[in-house]
Amino acid sequence: MGNRSSNNQHQKIGHEAKCPNCDRKFGPSTTYIVLNSHIDHCLQHQQPINNIGFQMPQPQVQLGDNYIWVKQNNQWKRVQSQVNGGQIQNLSVQEIKSRSFPEKQMWFNLQLEKYRIPWQLGSDKLCVNMNELLQSSLFSAKSVNFYKEVKVVFQNDKVQDAGGLLREWLTLIFKEMCKDIFTLTETNDVTYKIAKQSPYFDLVGLAIAKALFERMTICVEFDRPLVKKLLDQEISFQDMQYYDKGLFLSWKYLLENQFNEDELQQYFILCKDDEIIELKQNGADILVTNQNKQEFVDLSIQYYSEKMIQEQLSQIQNSLYKYIPKQYLNIFTAEEFEMILYGVSVVDLDEWKQHTIYKTPYSENSQQIQWFWKILSEFDQDQLKKFLHYCTGSYRIPVNGFSKLESNRGMYSKFQIVPIDYKNTNSFPIAHTCFNRLELPKYTSEEMMRKYLRSIVLNDLEGVFGME
Repeated sequence: MGNRSSNNQHQKIGHEAKCPNCDRKFGPSTTYIVLNSHIDHCLQHQQPINNIGFQMPQPQVQLGDNYIWVKQNNQWKRVQSQVNGGQIQNLSVQEIKSRSFPEKQMWFNLQLEKYRIPWQLGSDKLCVNMNELLQSSLFSAKSVNFYKEVKVVFQNDKVQDAGGLLREWLTLIFKEMCKDIFTLTETNDVTYKIAKQSPYFDLVGLAIAKALFERMTICVEFDRPLVKKLLDQEISFQDMQYYDKGLFLSWKYLLENQFNEDELQQYFILCKDDEIIELKQNGADILVTNQNKQEFVDLSIQYYSEKMIQEQLSQIQNSLYKYIPKQYLNIFTAEEFEMILYGVSVVDLDEWKQHTIYKTPYSENSQQIQWFWKILSEFDQDQLKKFLHYCTGSYRIPVNGFSKLESNRGMYSKFQIVPIDYKNTNSFPIAHTCFNRLELPKYTSEEMMRKYLRSIVLNDLEGVFGME
């Protein structure tokens, strides 16, 4: 949830509003403190959603709810996932390592839940100044217990956070970090590696920890060697192709070919920023040969993936392991951990449609709903991700798919479309990201709906017209 306006809690809201959880209406003379107090109380006593008045669409192919997305050979696909949580949670770390990915994921989530401090015992506030996003986030995070419910407070924001702002905060800080302390890898993939020293790497570890703890995804992908380091696993030669493809290919050529003694003219040194780094003692005097070239490559990998970024790595690891035990992370392969951390990078519109519920008078056969899905089918993947972010606060879905979308506090909350009257004063759909709920106006024509839906994805209207 997140409107942008005055933080004066005694100010009147000035328009009709309603609680996104129970739909209670509040008049224009209601103050923000009254509205926010009601929302907070309502969330603390919320009950599972009553499906009376909701209709599930019935597409020809039923996916069911017990599935998980997996990435194999660089392609995403769904597989059935039937896991007995009661049996899984009692396995030891060593026992779970040999199990399937769905079993590992469930075990991991069940172990982390043991650390959760119930929301009934209170929440901690993470206060953020948008003009000093990373600095204010790091300062505030140091006094926050991430095992508790964390309510993000953006300066000058007037709406109570019910989970949506936490996702928004994760997106904002990682985007900002990619402009500063991370840089693109020299590969064909849009992945990031550590760029320089900074105190904000403490924040990186805390943000990853909170995302994992709340089963949220992050919007950026890291290089494979960094991922392996977070898992406390050895880095292989093949991993380096995800760090720098040029370096990897040059090492590969070196290892796979034989050279005459005078051909290489390479010593056990690296040149970086006009500085000569010796890979071993007296490396500047040791020539690389066919006999020691494997050692040269191994030491080069160690330098780029560990020694060069040791301080930054320690910052991330220390803050991450403060909340997520290292031995729990170590059960995953790098590929499995990436699926959990990044989520699914494709938006399957059929899956989204199948796992959507409607509030009456909307149903899957309503004219506006037919227009809605038709318009979304015209979007490309980037536009679908933007619209998904507008609705849920995240550009990606978890590996459990749309069937297991969650609201705040880990409760399952499928995507919902709720009808509202069309108003000239605000004709855009209103998204309650904390509940995965979209209030869709009763547009009178397909073209009118297309105009507003396309404006959302073409102009990045997050948090401006209706994201709450």
